[in-house]
Amino acid sequence: MKNCTLFIFILLLSTAPTFSQKEAANWYFGVRAGLYFNSGSPITLTDGQLNTAEGCTTISDKNGNLLFYTDGSIVYDKSHQIMPNGYGLLGHNSSTQSAIIVPKPNNPNLYYIFTVDQPLPANVDDDPLNNEDPPNNGLNYSLVDLRLNNGLGDVSTREKNIPLITYDANNAEDVKFKCSEKITAVQHGDGVSFWVITHFKSTFFSFKISNQGVDKKPIQSNTPLNVPTGGYLSNAIGYLKTSPNGKKIAIANSALKPNDDLGPKNNVIRNTGNLWLFDFDALTGKVSNGFSILNGSNPYGLEFSARSKKLYVTTNLFSNDDVSLGSLLIQYDLKSSNIIGSKTTINSSTNVAGALQLALDEKIYRSGYPFGADSSNKLSVINNPELDGSSCNFLQNHVDLGTGKTKLGLPPFITSLFLYAFNYEFNCLGQATHFHINSVEKIDAVLWDFGDGSSSKDRDAYHTYAKTGDYKVSLIKTVNGEDREPLEKIITIYDVPKILATTYKLIQCDTQDSLSTDGLAMFNLALANEPISLGQKEYEVYYYHSKSDAGNDITNSSSIPLKYRNSIPNEILFAKVTQPNSSCYSIGSVVLNANKSVLLLPEAMHECDLGNGKGLFNLKQKKNLIKTDLNLPPDVRLFFYAKEADASLGINELAEQYSSISKTIYIRAENDEGCYGMGHFEIIAEPTPKVNNLENRILCEGATNPFLQLDAGLLAPSTESDFTYLWSTGQTSPTILVNKEGEYSVVLKNKSGCITTRKCIVTLSYLAKINNIIIKDLQPVNQVIIEVANSEDYRYKIHFQNGTETSFQSSPIFENVPGGFHELVVENKNGCGQRSKSFSVLDAPKFFTPNGDGYNDYWNLKGISSIIYKNAVISIFDRYGKLLRQLSPSSQGWDGIYNKATMPSDDYWFTIKLEDGREAKGHFSLKR
Repeated sequence: MKNCTLFIFILLLSTAPTFSQKEAANWYFGVRAGLYFNSGSPITLTDGQLNTAEGCTTISDKNGNLLFYTDGSIVYDKSHQIMPNGYGLLGHNSSTQSAIIVPKPNNPNLYYIFTVDQPLPANVDDDPLNNEDPPNNGLNYSLVDLRLNNGLGDVSTREKNIPLITYDANNAEDVKFKCSEKITAVQHGDGVSFWVITHFKSTFFSFKISNQGVDKKPIQSNTPLNVPTGGYLSNAIGYLKTSPNGKKIAIANSALKPNDDLGPKNNVIRNTGNLWLFDFDALTGKVSNGFSILNGSNPYGLEFSARSKKLYVTTNLFSNDDVSLGSLLIQYDLKSSNIIGSKTTINSSTNVAGALQLALDEKIYRSGYPFGADSSNKLSVINNPELDGSSCNFLQNHVDLGTGKTKLGLPPFITSLFLYAFNYEFNCLGQATHFHINSVEKIDAVLWDFGDGSSSKDRDAYHTYAKTGDYKVSLIKTVNGEDREPLEKIITIYDVPKILATTYKLIQCDTQDSLSTDGLAMFNLALANEPISLGQKEYEVYYYHSKSDAGNDITNSSSIPLKYRNSIPNEILFAKVTQPNSSCYSIGSVVLNANKSVLLLPEAMHECDLGNGKGLFNLKQKKNLIKTDLNLPPDVRLFFYAKEADASLGINELAEQYSSISKTIYIRAENDEGCYGMGHFEIIAEPTPKVNNLENRILCEGATNPFLQLDAGLLAPSTESDFTYLWSTGQTSPTILVNKEGEYSVVLKNKSGCITTRKCIVTLSYLAKINNIIIKDLQPVNQVIIEVANSEDYRYKIHFQNGTETSFQSSPIFENVPGGFHELVVENKNGCGQRSKSFSVLDAPKFFTPNGDGYNDYWNLKGISSIIYKNAVISIFDRYGKLLRQLSPSSQGWDGIYNKATMPSDDYWFTIKLEDGREAKGHFSLKR
């Protein structure tokens, strides 16, 4: 049947990438050390550029060709050159597992490097004696694009060192460390995606990597295992591994110290670490059912055997006084009913406990070097890891690295991807799904169970499912007469995407250049996605110039950019509508039509400034006004944009409630035929009246004109005539007069209806009421104290009898006031006037010299007024109490004569009684 007029082509080709077992063919590690596993026994490589104590990782293509490698900080391409943007990744070469590489599903050119830092300061070796605060960059990922740098690859500038959160951002201790030195990866249960897993404190974090990229929200699994951050300089060390079958996860914690304190004799506390084993669900990412299988030890390296039957661990040995006793290689039987009891020591040596890593040949290789050295040119190997005890055939220092040196680390891989999996292709309904095996072993027989009641014994099996859905497929391999554990995978059979049965017309307004009727314009092809896909938003759509281009682009990496300018009027493009994670797609078509545009120029929109130069504009309301004011057809729909280019392409539409400064808004108008017109209008954030919002005014008691004028407080450049006024008194003038204290306010409104409020607080201020002046005179220090209500409202000073005066002071207390008749001045701080009052301070001279020279010839009290104190009596006595003279304040004073006799030089005493009741006594000296 021909259906060419519909432009629909259903192509049933594979879009899911297939993986071989060769992604782990190349290893680079240690000091320029390397191995090649592409055929038979490993071949020594000496062209690597790494110089790393621990962390490293390598990736090859499915045929075993090197792609790139890294120590977690620097990325080297396949020519062993540093990628142009390959510096500065946030791993660390002294982090146990500084990095692991994960391919992006369905894209053979994109790979993610996941990195974990070490909890030590920069440029400081992994020294457990170092107690500095350890800044840690935690878990991050970077994208490597192999299409860049002439096919050698480079790190994306847009996706580099993207953080993934594995800690409580509100906990300062968590923020300090962020993550352990452990990271592993395993294939997702869907057979397409991956899990990247790390651990911090008591929680496992599983991040999903799909064809959509990295999901930054992890699956979290809280466990009984708790690794304290107090001793994290040591506690973070040790490997994390998943089993090749994706069902188990093991974690080695080199220490579990509560802090970084030193032990006896200033030695590091040893033998506190442990090894835990957990179940892992590759479909959900959950970790569960954990238990400790090794305690009170110093474990470091971990690895599962290829068939997930055995678990191996290396652990360091120390004496109580911290002397190295070498290390152990230990085996556990995971098929035993008593895993802990199955512990078997395979080897004891003087080597440090280095990494363990499963290879393509299904052997496990061990790094390390003798204690006292810092590297070795030999690797050790477990030749038969599936066998019990010593039958596993461990060979110490067996693999020669040539000029390369191994230290502690070996490159980790997704072992479930290349060792313990099968793959499939073609998962679209109606296709024969092809199942094939990833394995280097010699297989006697296979049995496929396709999950729908059908099975096959063909090594390369094909099966056509009758309907869509999820199917649990299992594979049992028979090797050397032994039936292996079933390999299981959930696969999904999808239906062909249902798409628009006719050519979709994507209409753009032809307003983008001076040739506004040439039929050419810039189109946003994404606007056609939803109508072509019939609203199925989970579909992905790619555009091509021809049907063959669409069909041949298996990875959808050569499609037309979504921002596309047609080359001819009414150009036809082909839309490839795909079902993600499947080989299903349909091909439809779209015609690019650039038509004549109606110019829309509505009136400006005004809103009030909210105080930050921006107004809040109701664009939904404006759309309705435009349609009414411009009398637009009912089927016209309006969209607003901040940029003309966005309006042209229909991207980045503005929200209905839009906060903005004054600017131009661009309009895109569409009808049922597509683009109806373009235009623009202004949004104006009208300034609100600028005023001095609050003013405090003083109304003085007893003022001659007891009124204040209050104004609206306008600030430049505003003018009074631009506003209306409403006072709290009901008055509507720019100013008002008030004569009472209280709170007054005025509301100002401009011509655009924008309002603001000003407040004036009027306070009545009183003149001082001097209640009393307390004089403490005839003392060693004369003191004057003014008693006045609300003393803090006033300032004080004294005019002295000799014409001098003090400065105004806030305190109502004066010290060291000289004797004399003075005047007190009390001033209102608000400028409402002064009050004054006279007072006197008595002062008795300490001596007098009646020698007729005109100076101090007489003794009398100072500061006593003959008018005020005219009845005061001053009595003078000798040292025996004999009354010698009585004086009045108005007299000249005593001249030192008694009964016409000159009194000798001596001390004399006086008493005074004033009319105000004060009495005082003292003494003075007569000097001849």
